[in-house]
Amino acid sequence: MATANVFMKEGARVYITGRREAELEATAALLGPRATPVQGDVSKPADLDRLYGQIREEVGRVDVVFANAGVISRCHFR
Repeated sequence: MATANVFMKEGARVYITGRREAELEATAALLGPRATPVQGDVSKPADLDRLYGQIREEVGRVDVVFANAGVISRCHFR
């Protein structure tokens, strides 16, 4: 989310994608109107085609791709 904020402060329109729609929508709401959520799984070519198709229709092109992935796990230290 921090990277998206930096891009938006520079005037970018940001598309964010993720598998979990509820979390994706909540993140887009926090980011504001310059962020567009597109639900999908980047490991599925059809989802990527749909994402790029939506971007092409709405803004014409992609200028920057920032790929980030994270995993949250609970660690118990003794």
